[in-house]
Amino acid sequence: MSALSAFLHKLRLHSDQFRVSAPMVGPLFADDADARRIHHDLDAVRSRFEQYPTWPSSGALGERR
Repeated sequence: MSALSAFLHKLRLHSDQFRVSAPMVGPLFADDADARRIHHDLDAVRSRFEQYPTWPSSGALGERR
C-alpha cells in the first residue's frame, strides 16, 4: 500500500482531483470547491445587477474603421 501511495505522490495525483458523483444525484460530497465558486460568482453578478441594472457599455460608440 505504501508503494502505491508513494507512486501516486510522485505522479502528483490526489483523491481530491477526482470528483465522485452519481446519476440523477450529483456530487456525493458536500464540500465542493467548484460549487462554492459558482455560487459566489452568481451572487456577485446578481448583486452587481441589483445596484446597476444596465449592462456597461464598451465606451466605443458607433462604427470605427
